[in-house]
Amino acid sequence: MKGGRFILLVLALALPVLIFLFLKFFGKNEFDVPPLYTDGAPFRDGCGRVFTGPYAIPEEVLSQFGWSEKDSLSLFYVGELHEGKQWDRLRTHPATARLRMFGISVDSILNQSEAMKYSKLSPDSVQLIQRCFFFLTEPYDLVLVDNERRIRGNYQLNNREEIDRLILETKIILKKY
Repeated sequence: MKGGRFILLVLALALPVLIFLFLKFFGKNEFDVPPLYTDGAPFRDGCGRVFTGPYAIPEEVLSQFGWSEKDSLSLFYVGELHEGKQWDRLRTHPATARLRMFGISVDSILNQSEAMKYSKLSPDSVQLIQRCFFFLTEPYDLVLVDNERRIRGNYQLNNREEIDRLILETKIILKKY
């Protein structure tokens, strides 16, 4: 009886240590956020362009938002913001406070939206960019783009879980690159 208990005690203590050591030396604990549309962009009616191969947003589209290749990641807001109170609502939105805590500048998002607003783009052009280049569908209005112009994720500004996912995926991408 005593011998059986001793063996069980040794196994109970040694087994977790052996599993830990095995995972430490042979396991990998890495997460990855792969770019979207690596096999080609989805086809959308009324868009005109067909993209084959790994998709990258055309530079002329991103330049309308003030995009720079020097930034490792860029976050674009492509939603319905037109005048005064809506801008203030975005500045004081709880999700934007969480983004600020993480170091993502909400003012840069607003400046991108402001630049797009004053670039004489019609609302139809904005919807075209949203549908045909960022491939956003309702209710998504945020796009994360890397410095190679690849889309890394689509998010909802008004959803706390989506903002948490954005922050987590941004941390993973920045740690890897």
